[in-house]
Amino acid sequence: MLCSCSSPVYDKVLESCKQTNTPPPPPAGYFFLKSPHTIKDPDADGNIGLLPRGPAQPLATRIANLMDRLDSLEHDIDKYVLLHSILETDATLYFGAILRDVPKIMPLVYTPTVGEACQKYSKIHTNQPKGIYLSKYDKGNIANVMRNWPFAKKVKVICVTDGERILGLGDLGCNGMGIPVGKLALYTALGGIEPEGTLPMHIDFGCNVDAVRDDPLYMGLREKRPNTHKTIKEYDEFMEEFFDAVKEVFGNDCMVQFEDFGNGNAFRFLDMFQDKHCCFNDDIQGTASVALGGIMASLRITSPEEGGAKSLKDHTVLFMGAGEAGCGIASLIGETILLENPEMTREEAFSKIWLVDSSGLVTSNRDPKRLAHHKMPFAHDPPECEVDLEGDNRDCAPETFLAATRMLKPSVIVGVSGQPQVFTEEVITEMTANHKRPIVFSLSNPTSKSECTAEQAYEYSDGKAIFASGSPFPPVTVNGQTFRPAQGNNAYIFPGVGLGAIYCGATRLDDTDMITASRTLANLVPQDLIDMGAVYPDLKTAREVSVKIAVDIAKGQWERGTAQNPRPTEEQWENLENEIRNTMYHARRTHAKMWAKKDEPRGSIMSRIFGRKQKEAPTPPPAPARRPAPRAAATRPPVPPKPTPPKPKPAPELEPEPEPVAVAATESTEA
Repeated sequence: MLCSCSSPVYDKVLESCKQTNTPPPPPAGYFFLKSPHTIKDPDADGNIGLLPRGPAQPLATRIANLMDRLDSLEHDIDKYVLLHSILETDATLYFGAILRDVPKIMPLVYTPTVGEACQKYSKIHTNQPKGIYLSKYDKGNIANVMRNWPFAKKVKVICVTDGERILGLGDLGCNGMGIPVGKLALYTALGGIEPEGTLPMHIDFGCNVDAVRDDPLYMGLREKRPNTHKTIKEYDEFMEEFFDAVKEVFGNDCMVQFEDFGNGNAFRFLDMFQDKHCCFNDDIQGTASVALGGIMASLRITSPEEGGAKSLKDHTVLFMGAGEAGCGIASLIGETILLENPEMTREEAFSKIWLVDSSGLVTSNRDPKRLAHHKMPFAHDPPECEVDLEGDNRDCAPETFLAATRMLKPSVIVGVSGQPQVFTEEVITEMTANHKRPIVFSLSNPTSKSECTAEQAYEYSDGKAIFASGSPFPPVTVNGQTFRPAQGNNAYIFPGVGLGAIYCGATRLDDTDMITASRTLANLVPQDLIDMGAVYPDLKTAREVSVKIAVDIAKGQWERGTAQNPRPTEEQWENLENEIRNTMYHARRTHAKMWAKKDEPRGSIMSRIFGRKQKEAPTPPPAPARRPAPRAAATRPPVPPKPTPPKPKPAPELEPEPEPVAVAATESTEA
């Protein structure tokens, strides 16, 4: 999007670009201020008069004002709209606010609020570009469409969806674009990727929900998704061209994150491209990594207990839901057991991991024609019936989750079904009768889709459950003890994985990287939180968690030979955490000239990655006096010149975010 208006300065730039046959930069002035990328020089000719002449307020003051505005709003969706209006005009303030209070702001820009935002996306959407919208009719022209993004040379992370399976809300079509927008905001806030380095994308192949398509404000294709062998082949060809275009336009080191594709397409695309491109599916692999990290951390609670699980292979895990998230978590648990116990066969490693889908417990008795490929590793022979399964199948495959719980006696149950309240009192009391510390992960989003609440899990288990959820819940007190429910948010994983992959130039991402991230996450849970029943770190430390995950991801990539950037020197290797930290984005610029401390590097963020040197901040010169404006007529008194400001004092230290909170590292029994 370029401004149709012109200025003498920008006209000269356009003429120079025309002569040198180079693409013109975005125009300064009005367009620059309307974009989400903050102005660097308010005194440039194209910017004079577009902002008030007084001194800019410190960033900390503006963040405090924004927080007050958010507190004055009653509904979270209104807070979401306010924050995104800020993002469109002042990215520094937006990300500074997130970093100032991650636990407060993150639920407003992502789950659970983003679910409602997607449902109302067509109504609350403004005409500011949010990313690239591709449709099936762009086949053969995808690269040219991508080139319309004005910051193509800076893009290092793409989050792409087709909107077919948004959270637990189903097919929202084009309205699902809110998910990549929210995810990439967290890549910047928690992973330190500069805003221009991220690009949301939506691929429009239609929408199968009549109510969405028939909405007069709906912005996507008003067609149903095709579902024939021919159209599946066309979609595959489209995605082949998509990845070729990503490499052509954004480079070989651009990472792609799949988000909220339908089950069939999600698994197929991951199989097609995982070994050829740097990509991963957050619903399959990111959710798996964060869930695995929580289960690993829970071993610090169960292992001291008599008869408690000492390692992953000691657990029996039962899933409610056998889609992308369920099968992804189950597979990663099985792969980790196999990695830690090389004497085991794959069948043995997977033998205590079970799935319940819409037809009941998945077993080997299931008709293979009705069994999706990704469920087959978990279709075990059913155990002998030792309990009354009245009303269930004769082949001893329970049709209900409660019956499966009674049969298998799981020590871990994981809800990823989007079916609210399926973890009933009977289910949790049954688990508590068989295990001293039952593990209950209710991971479905948003909150309305959660399999149970934190209060229910603790009350039904008499305070014995180790609970985690996909959406946040407040602390719960049972029998005089206060428990702090842990939120198993993917934001612990994907920003650090992305940061590490970009830093080292990863050429592919696989289960090894996700297991690495899980172990790092589990080791970063402080003991005081473990004592309160939490199996994840405080969200306030999420940015620090991302740094440590990025270090381990980058080191693993270099050790396996799958990173294309040069391996660091021995000194850099030992100091890799600081090396990565120095490349991260910090929300420190405002619309006024802000000078860094004398010993603090300044310049563009992620400068090493984006190929620009950081320079030491020079001492700011005094601003020159402005020339008086010309008089319109002889009788009009001249406009007095603006007085030369005194030599500026050193700028106060900005506070866009709290000081990094130290994250205690502890040894996990699985690490």
